[in-house]
Amino acid sequence: MHGDDVASAGVEVTTKVVSQTTEIIMDILKLAIEREREQARLKKSDKQQVLSGGEVTYRKLQEGGEVTSTYPFDKNDYGELIKRAKKMNIPVAAIQENGKENSLTVFFNVRDTEAVNAIIQDIHNEKLKEPGQAERMVTIEKEQVEGFQMYCSEHDIPVCFMESKDGVKCIYGSEYEKQINAAMEKYNGVSAELNNTDISLFKDEKGKLKIKIYDGNEQKQLTMNFSTKARLERVLRERLGYSEVKAVEAANRLASTMTDEQLGYYLSGSRQMEQMVRYEKDIRYDDDNVLLDKYSFAKMQFQENDPMRLTVTDERGHFIVISEKNKDRAAIEQEIKQHLKVTDTETITAIMDKAERMGFVEVPKQVLFKEYQIERDTQSSFTVRGGSTIVRLDLGDREAARKRLRDTFGMSEAKADRIIGKAQKQSVANNLLTRAKARVQETADTLKRKKRERGSRK
Repeated sequence: MHGDDVASAGVEVTTKVVSQTTEIIMDILKLAIEREREQARLKKSDKQQVLSGGEVTYRKLQEGGEVTSTYPFDKNDYGELIKRAKKMNIPVAAIQENGKENSLTVFFNVRDTEAVNAIIQDIHNEKLKEPGQAERMVTIEKEQVEGFQMYCSEHDIPVCFMESKDGVKCIYGSEYEKQINAAMEKYNGVSAELNNTDISLFKDEKGKLKIKIYDGNEQKQLTMNFSTKARLERVLRERLGYSEVKAVEAANRLASTMTDEQLGYYLSGSRQMEQMVRYEKDIRYDDDNVLLDKYSFAKMQFQENDPMRLTVTDERGHFIVISEKNKDRAAIEQEIKQHLKVTDTETITAIMDKAERMGFVEVPKQVLFKEYQIERDTQSSFTVRGGSTIVRLDLGDREAARKRLRDTFGMSEAKADRIIGKAQKQSVANNLLTRAKARVQETADTLKRKKRERGSRK
């Protein structure tokens, strides 16, 4: 056999070995992929079981995010609430406070507020249609809801409120009619007392905003620095002896006389301005984006060693507070969406840019490359390469993946979501097969490029 023939035979044998090895690799990959898929299905099943709707513990509810609660809820209707919540896959929890036999406080995640309110209102609407009218209804002013709800909670009267064109409907069980009548009488008495009370805002000789209260019934007068609503209520209780309901009603009456800017601070939970070391209100620049016209930016510092804080308030009274110690872009963007109720990207960007300019938002990282390489490694993970930077992320935790992409590459939330979406659409099997084929092809190319040694001919 000539040298050329020997070399050709060697290459042919080697190619067959590579081909058979490739088939084995493919079979192993198929088994691995099937096993991974089965594990993913089991994991998904377990996760759904943990997150199922219906009654859960308060601690478990906290794992789902921010928690809120309802007004006093009739414990006789709790079973129906649980049944409907379970059907809609909404987790809820409830506690019965000491001394309250009729009502429960129902807790749920903030994101489920609309759904829970819809369930409660639907339960009451059905009871209103029942023969004999097991439910009763009374109309009150919107400004009266907070005080009246507080009174009902104190006296263990389950109620439900629904807004309508002619006011707010307070719905209650017919068995509580006497208590509701007493509550209305009591509440009307408080309102009548406040008719002889003058509560207003004024500026002193130094231009500082102050609150003046004159109680005509008790012939008492009180002047205090402008403060939050919560602090005013506390002062009215402690210094004028007002009940909680009366203090709330008086504070609400003052709120109706305020400007939007005053109301934004008044309804906040921050301390009063006079206790602050530094306060700069309504900060504006000549080149401000026109989208920021309805937003007010203010900087404040409570004590010398405290961090500076930035408040952003809109014309409706919604606000956020940003500390110079926490400049995380993703967290602040989430605050803007959740608390300022902003959804359009341009307005969010304008608010972020101004906050960044004022030193309260970190400067985004600049990454010098044009494209990202996205590859789904397993059913639950994927890898993103940008230049020399490589990150491996968990597909099961979208929020963490989004934050990691933003922090590492300085990309926008929308861009991060698109990358995660592309990774989710990829097939693990196809990726593995592509890599295996590439390795096989590389091996084959190496054999093809190998120089053949010619045998001697005689």
